[in-house]
Amino acid sequence: MNIESFLGDFDYLYNALKLHPSFSRNKEIAEFDKLYKKLRENIVDYTSLINAMTELTTFFEDGHTNIEMPYTTQDYCLRITCEWQDNKLILKEDYEDIKAGSEIIAIEETEIEQILERMSNRIPHENIFLVKSRMIEYPYMNYHIFSKMNLAELFGDKQVFEIVFLVDRTKRTKQCVLTKYDGFLDFCEGNSVYYELQDDKAVLHLDECICDKQYTDTLNELAILCNEKDIEMLEIDLSKNMGGSSAVIDEFIKYVDVDSFSRYEMIDYSSGNPRIVTSRADIICNQRKDALFPKNLICRVSNTTFSSARTFAVTLKDNGIATIVGQPTGGKPCSYGMPRRDVTPNCNIRFRVSRALFLRPDEKLDEEVALFPDDKCIGI
Repeated sequence: MNIESFLGDFDYLYNALKLHPSFSRNKEIAEFDKLYKKLRENIVDYTSLINAMTELTTFFEDGHTNIEMPYTTQDYCLRITCEWQDNKLILKEDYEDIKAGSEIIAIEETEIEQILERMSNRIPHENIFLVKSRMIEYPYMNYHIFSKMNLAELFGDKQVFEIVFLVDRTKRTKQCVLTKYDGFLDFCEGNSVYYELQDDKAVLHLDECICDKQYTDTLNELAILCNEKDIEMLEIDLSKNMGGSSAVIDEFIKYVDVDSFSRYEMIDYSSGNPRIVTSRADIICNQRKDALFPKNLICRVSNTTFSSARTFAVTLKDNGIATIVGQPTGGKPCSYGMPRRDVTPNCNIRFRVSRALFLRPDEKLDEEVALFPDDKCIGI
């Protein structure tokens, strides 16, 4: 692959990004062009191409406009699974001789707070919560903090990286060796919807927004069960849900005791001109089912809750249907989406560009950067 091929791919991405809806609203294309020209001058090889493409997509502050570089079994990383507890990065599983529950303090003498800030320049995002989720959960080399790609970019190209852990209140420094990716990170597979009963409470887990027969049958079965067993509270858990089809929302609300509700407003910019597909001013008559869920509804969200899952939770919140618990969402309530997928012609790098704008039902809250848990429910 030669320099002309790399520049050709960068130009291809640039031309696709010029169709982003933000340019039809308020973003200055002159500012974008200036960034494009600056980045183009630095492209000399594949790595510099990826870095330039990454920075160009972060310009939009849009989680649906990005490049995607999925792991393969030939790629290298540190096999570390972790989660955020507030601003602490905690091991979910043992890492060699470091036990689960230990805190990751620093990588190569750089504290986690600084690493988060640096990763925010490499991961397209709408808020910092999406960066926190994508850098530890998405199976993409260009997102995962422990991929060889990101570790090399941040700390230099080598095979061993020094990590400081806090184990039982004692700091331990460990030399961590890159190994081949084995699939330990992946998107939801298999059963994406299921429920459990906990005394007088039911929990509906929806790990992916798929409106199929399994989903509709599960809703109906659970509603009947809640009535038969006098269940007083239903929690819908969207904390592991990265999105899918928004059709799941209306179907769920059919089992809620409300006469009407408002949807998200969707404005399609695919043609270059705005076209309102759905309006938040419209009042939707709810086609209620015979068996309904309990009136006490809770919706659990997290930094991972994104795209249609975010839309689901915000719709429940703005219509007064559910109380929100958990963590702030990775998806900004008003944001871009419905991306067009494409591949660069030479290096075959996958990318997406948003085509639509989505506005939450309650316009008074348009400026919120995330859907936050209700005050009394933070951390629950």
